[in-house]
Amino acid sequence: MSENHQVLFRKYRPQFFRDVIYQDLAVGSLQNAFKSKKIGHAYIFIGPRGVGKTTIARILAKRLNCERPDGVEPCNECTSCLEITKGNSNDVFEIDAASNSGVDNIRELRENVKFNAMGGKYRVYILDEVHMLSGAAFNALLKTLEEPPAHVVFILATTEYHKIPETILSRCQDFHFRKVPVTALQNYIETLCEKEGLKYDSEGLFWIAKKGDGSVRDTLSFMEQAVIFTDGNLTGAKLRKMIGYHGIDTFTDFLNQLVDSSQSAQIFETLENLFQAGIDLSKFVWDFVEFLNSLLLIKDNLADRESINIPQEDLQKLKQNYRDLDREVLVLLAERIFSIHEKLNLMKLRSSYEMKVYLEIQFRKLILDREKPSVSGLLAKISELTKLVQGDISHLPENLELPKKLPTPVPTPVSQKPEPVQTVVEKPKQNIELDTKPNPPKQEPAPTPKPAPQNPASAEDMEKLLKEKFSGMEVDPNQFKNL
Repeated sequence: MSENHQVLFRKYRPQFFRDVIYQDLAVGSLQNAFKSKKIGHAYIFIGPRGVGKTTIARILAKRLNCERPDGVEPCNECTSCLEITKGNSNDVFEIDAASNSGVDNIRELRENVKFNAMGGKYRVYILDEVHMLSGAAFNALLKTLEEPPAHVVFILATTEYHKIPETILSRCQDFHFRKVPVTALQNYIETLCEKEGLKYDSEGLFWIAKKGDGSVRDTLSFMEQAVIFTDGNLTGAKLRKMIGYHGIDTFTDFLNQLVDSSQSAQIFETLENLFQAGIDLSKFVWDFVEFLNSLLLIKDNLADRESINIPQEDLQKLKQNYRDLDREVLVLLAERIFSIHEKLNLMKLRSSYEMKVYLEIQFRKLILDREKPSVSGLLAKISELTKLVQGDISHLPENLELPKKLPTPVPTPVSQKPEPVQTVVEKPKQNIELDTKPNPPKQEPAPTPKPAPQNPASAEDMEKLLKEKFSGMEVDPNQFKNL
C-alpha cells in the first residue's frame, strides 16, 4: 500500500449534490432553495450514521461560498471550494459537539459569529452530533440560532432526533435522511469496482452491501477490508468465508435433522463438528434463527431482498425445497431456538465447550418435545378417523331395518271421577274437620319402547376399527406448554 493511499470512503466522498445516492428528498429541497434564492439560516440534518449528513453539509457550504457556481451545484474548482474540500477553509467550521458540549464552547461560538466571512459570503458552522450538547449549552445557543447575523448559516447534524429540545427544532429547517437499501448500495459499489478494476460477482457485492446495514460509509469501510482479505477478488465464496456465513446447505441439513426423527442423532455430530472447527456456536444458533425466520417470510410471500439476510440465488432454492413444510412446525422451532439463544446470552458461559454442552442438552429436550403429537397432528388424526367412521357407516347392509319413529305412549282414559272417600276419625276435645279431598287417579306406566335391532357383525367390525385406529395414541396434556 502506497503512502498516498486514500481509503475508499474518503476517496469517493461526493463533491456535488448529484453524486449523493438515495437522499433525493433532502438534496432536492436544498437545490430548490438555491433556485428560488431562499436560503435558510439554520438547518438540521437527521438520520442514521454514514448516509451523507456531513457530506451534504459540506456541499451546501461550498455552494454558499462558491465563486463560480454551476446552477445549483458548486464549481469545485475555485479557491473557496478547494479549501472546503481540503478542510482548511477560514469560513467553514466543523465542530464536534460530543467533545465540545459545554456551555463555554457555545459562548465562544456566539462571540465568533459576529465576525464577517473572510473569503466567501457566509460563515458556515457545522455542528456534528449536536444531541451531545448539554442543556445549558442548548439554552446558550437558542438566541443566536433564532436570530443569527445575516452572514451566518448553522447546519446541525444528529443521529438521535429525540434528544434535541423542541426549542432548537422550532428554529431550524429539518431534513430527514434514510438508510440506503441493499440494492442501491450494491449498484453503487459495483460502479466503484469497475473504477478500481476489482473482480466481483453478485453474491460478493450482496454481502458487502448487507454488511453496511444501510450506511454508505460502513459499506465502503467493509469493502476496503474485503479487498485486502480477498486480494481484490470480491466473490461470494471468499466473502462467505470472511464473514463466517455457513451457507444454506448447513442450515438446511440442520433443519432436516430437527424435523426428521430418524436423523436426530446427527444434530450432535453437527454441533461437535462446529465446535472442533472453532466456529462461534452462539452466532451459529442466531444465524439459524434468522434462517427459520426467512423461511417463514417465504411462506408469507414477504421474501424481498431488504428483509432477508440470504442471497437471491439461495432464496430460489429455499422457495422450491420448503414449499410444503408445515408452517406451525417452523413457528415452534423458531420460537424454541430463539429462547435457547436468549438463555445462552444471559448465562454468559465462560468457554465454547460449556456452550456445546448446554446446546446438546437443549436440543435433546427439543427433540423429545418434537416427538410428541402436536395440535395440528391430533386434529388431522381426528379428521381422518371421522372420515373412516363415516365411510364404514355408509357401507352398512341395506336390509338392516331401523325404527323410523319410537311409539308414543297412550294414556289410559278415566271414565268417571272417583267418589271422595270419607275417613272417620275420633273426635278429640277440639273439633277437627274431616279430610274430604279426592285421591288422584292411578295411571299405568307407559310401555317401554323396544330397542332397535342391531346388526352384531357391523357393531363388532366398528368396534374393532376404532380400537385399531386409536390404539397406541398417548397424549400428554402438558405437552403443549412445552412447545
